[in-house]
Amino acid sequence: MRDLQKEMTRTRLRDAAVACFVENGYLATAVTDITKTAGATRATFYLHYKTKADVVNALMDELDVAYAELFAEFATVLADPSLDGFRTWLTGIIGIWGQTRDVSIAVSDAASVEREIGERRARNFVSETDRIAKALSNAGQWTAKQAAIRAVLIFSQLESLFVQWSARDSELDAEEAIDVLAAMWMAALDPKAFH
Repeated sequence: MRDLQKEMTRTRLRDAAVACFVENGYLATAVTDITKTAGATRATFYLHYKTKADVVNALMDELDVAYAELFAEFATVLADPSLDGFRTWLTGIIGIWGQTRDVSIAVSDAASVEREIGERRARNFVSETDRIAKALSNAGQWTAKQAAIRAVLIFSQLESLFVQWSARDSELDAEEAIDVLAAMWMAALDPKAFH
């Protein structure tokens, strides 16, 4: 019972932090804003988190779990690229992003002011692009150098799309974005276009 109560309080603080970060921005949010929104005390906050950055690190752990399976599946899609394969994969990843949008916005905002968070995001970017490059190299179409540049461009496009969707007034159409991005990736992975 005590562990359940502890987890519920931690979740309440986490949800309040996300709401405050999205509403006010990470930098403008104080621990007292989070505790007030959660209906908790500062002492309670510090029992669960050391700092605001600690909350964001926990949020990043959640995002890692949420995206892990689909990013792992991307290697299979890249082994035999097709428009339908990319569309299906992008539909899944955009679905997850829709569910984690506020958390992603909070993490992005924090990464711009917290060195540790920014460095972790940079490591995640390198890790995912390395995974994509390896999948492309293993497919046998590209040298390691060619695969690396394609991986960076593919992942950068996806990341940029999420940044655009993060804007409060974004009117980007998901279906259109999926079609365009899938076509761009197919063009980038067509060996005939580069010989």
